[in-house]
Amino acid sequence: MKSKKRTPKPFLNRYTTLPVLLDMLAHKKILLLNPTTWEDRNDSHYLERYKADKKLKTLLALCFSIKRETFHHWKIFASGSAGVCVEFDKEQLLNPITAQPGFRLSKVDYLYIKEVKKSRPAVENWPFIKRKPFKDEGEFRIIYESKTAEEPTKEVSIQVNCIRKVTLSPWMPTSVASTVKTIISQIDGCEKLKVKPSSLLETNEWKAAIKSESSTNK
Repeated sequence: MKSKKRTPKPFLNRYTTLPVLLDMLAHKKILLLNPTTWEDRNDSHYLERYKADKKLKTLLALCFSIKRETFHHWKIFASGSAGVCVEFDKEQLLNPITAQPGFRLSKVDYLYIKEVKKSRPAVENWPFIKRKPFKDEGEFRIIYESKTAEEPTKEVSIQVNCIRKVTLSPWMPTSVASTVKTIISQIDGCEKLKVKPSSLLETNEWKAAIKSESSTNK
């Protein structure tokens, strides 16, 4: 009798920096920010239009990826030795948030310009659409909106157990990574949190997969 394959539990990856990670773990929170500071002005434009159309005083967002780590993710969202990737259990992170007023959660749909021209997306979908060339990001968003209060940021409390693991930058020196792991383990509630360096740029298993001709002929 064949054993059934386990279906992988959904996850969300958040690429950020070490200082933000330490703040997140110390205060047990994630922070939604104003999208007007985003580098992709095409993207932030749609959120600004949505905010104006809905007559909102506050529109804040936080972005994740539903895809496993790639060089692209590291280079664009967490470049340099201080980058980190936080893997969340999707259900454990989002379930408490869905019950709170003002929050909307959804994956991003990637569209061609001709698609938007041909069929104008509903206003409600504007915060969750992006140009097709960005499809490889696999983005998922949490947005917070309010018509009555002006808020520069929005804190959301989290439990440490909603974090499956923290992956440290592939550019972080080994000695520094060891120190970071020790520091994180000393934060309240993080004693057993899995922290490891990324092996994306140097993987021993990958190196050993192709054996030299001389070794195979022995």
